[in-house]
Amino acid sequence: MDSKTTRLFSSERLKAAAAEVVGTFFLTLAALLGGTAYAVGLTLGALVYAIGDISGCHLNPAVTLGLLLERRFPLATGVFYIVAQIVGALLARLLGSFIGSLAPNYQAAGAFGEFFGFGILMLTVVAVYEKNVPKSGSGIAIGAALTAGVLITEGILNPAIAIAMNQTFSPATWATLLSGIVFTLLFKLFSQKQ
Repeated sequence: MDSKTTRLFSSERLKAAAAEVVGTFFLTLAALLGGTAYAVGLTLGALVYAIGDISGCHLNPAVTLGLLLERRFPLATGVFYIVAQIVGALLARLLGSFIGSLAPNYQAAGAFGEFFGFGILMLTVVAVYEKNVPKSGSGIAIGAALTAGVLITEGILNPAIAIAMNQTFSPATWATLLSGIVFTLLFKLFSQKQ
């Protein structure tokens, strides 16, 4: 392999992508089997501590897109993460019915609900990345933000999970991706030091 290919498939990048598969798998299981904001928020909070140091614990293509915009990592890493997140979510969908009963009627919210509900999470994620939240509180903050967003909107707030729930073209995919961009830019605009 040439040096570009070796760098593209570095062990560090592959390890981080594997963490994203595993994390998104468990987050999607929480959504599919638990079906409540608390199950999903608590799972995300725990995973921030479990795999945050490996991959940053994005577990959501909209989070990855927002952080790509902030230039936190190379584009190739972002692509690996998004593919890994979708694979993890689809694996959870495939295996979920063998583990327990799938939660009924878990639907995407409307466009505004998905957009603003995800905005709560994205602002919190960027604040954690900017070290405005102590590392010891990062999982609590991010888990609470997702719980609040889902409770307020009753939405999905994650494109990978929406795909696993056969809601690929719902606002849970496109509105959250747009929200990731908008709220990352807003955070950067309002947090600039004068």
